[in-house]
Amino acid sequence: MILARRKTHFYSFVVLAVVLPVCFLAGILLRPSYEPVGVASNNLFTQAGFVTQTPPQARKEIGSTKVKDGTFRFDVETFVNYQGKLVMELQSLSLLQVPDPLLYWEATKEAPTEISVRSILLGNLAGLSPKQFLLPASVRGKAGHLLIY
Repeated sequence: MILARRKTHFYSFVVLAVVLPVCFLAGILLRPSYEPVGVASNNLFTQAGFVTQTPPQARKEIGSTKVKDGTFRFDVETFVNYQGKLVMELQSLSLLQVPDPLLYWEATKEAPTEISVRSILLGNLAGLSPKQFLLPASVRGKAGHLLIY
């Protein structure tokens, strides 16, 4: 290799070794902070049927219970949120051993053994975080059962 080219490459690598880490750190430290979900998108989630998290002080509690079935253990709380909508919150007490459990509600007096046409899908139960589900107006004041499928 030509001596002039070797010197050029050597000095260019030295400059890159100094400049690139400085640029990387400057990029990390000077980057703007963005919220994962903006406040403006709350209306989109509400229209899609999702519940925005309701702080405990804005709840009018209706009732709470512990549900224990062979493989499922939950704390269940029902309340009316600040918008006057009926909400059910489930907190899993143990890791679910089912890949993608779905939660249904059915208005029956006897415990159903399978999902029927009248069952209402509330949502997905995956994970350990508390889940809040909007309950339809047709559920209010009726006895029913939760089904996990």
